[in-house]
Amino acid sequence: MPTLSLRRYLYQRYWRWISHYLDKRQPAADKVVLTQKLIFILPSRYGCWFMLLTALLYLLGTNYQNNLILLLSYLMLSLFLLCIVLTYQNMSGLTLQCPRAAEFFCDAPGVATIALSSAKSHFMLQLNFIDQDALTLEQQVDAAALTIQQSVRGCYPLPRLKISSSYPFGLWRSWSYISLQQQYWVYPTPIAGQQQQFSNDDSKSTAEHKTTAPSVDSLAPYRSGDSLRYLLWKRLARDPFNPVIRQQQHSSEAEPDWVEVPAVSGDALERALSIACQQLLGLEQSGNRYGLKIAGTTIAQSNGPAHLQRCLQELALC
Repeated sequence: MPTLSLRRYLYQRYWRWISHYLDKRQPAADKVVLTQKLIFILPSRYGCWFMLLTALLYLLGTNYQNNLILLLSYLMLSLFLLCIVLTYQNMSGLTLQCPRAAEFFCDAPGVATIALSSAKSHFMLQLNFIDQDALTLEQQVDAAALTIQQSVRGCYPLPRLKISSSYPFGLWRSWSYISLQQQYWVYPTPIAGQQQQFSNDDSKSTAEHKTTAPSVDSLAPYRSGDSLRYLLWKRLARDPFNPVIRQQQHSSEAEPDWVEVPAVSGDALERALSIACQQLLGLEQSGNRYGLKIAGTTIAQSNGPAHLQRCLQELALC
């Protein structure tokens, strides 16, 4: 345990120093093009063993004056140096950007879409956010979906994106840490529950009024099988050959709902936000108009994806 703690502490200090250096070298931008100053190249582990083998073959050929072994060592050295250029070319010129902010709920993996574009082809690319799972692309694609793990609600800047490659022979490894000027939203985890939806004193009467939606009466000709309780007997007495019935049509305009988050704190606030999140999702799915009252902020009644997004963002920032 102490060893793991020390390793984690050293890693945090190292990454803090690297982040400070990278912020000066490449500040956050909407679109980043990989150029020479953003690409780092070092020999891979396999490349180090390859170079050691080359040195041993050179010493062996020199000691025994064997021209074939010397020629093989020169060929291996040439291939080793050529791979520097090939590995750099595989990364150079690639353009990355994040067109829209990612949105997901707490304790669930989110997905951020990274758009890739270039005038040439790129192969064997690995992309991942810092401390997140990596995605390997055998060939360049137009967009890559990268996962983000976050268990605390809120709005966060997009972490630095690491892109690396060992193409073509794995002797060298090139990588780059880029910062995209984008953010991602983490909403409360929706859970089922009951909480107060109306804040005024006559909320009970409003709820009762909602349960009985207004109706509009209309007349229709009588058809075989219709209930006789809706038959207009007085009109039938005047015109016995054209019986009509009364139809009740409920108004399609439902009363708007209010979702209110009480003024609490701590675990009670997190539970209230989760219940409110579930209610907003249910109201949006049902197609009703709804509003939100939270922490002195009132969002007027409406519906649609944009309205739902605004309400969920208010829950995330509460």
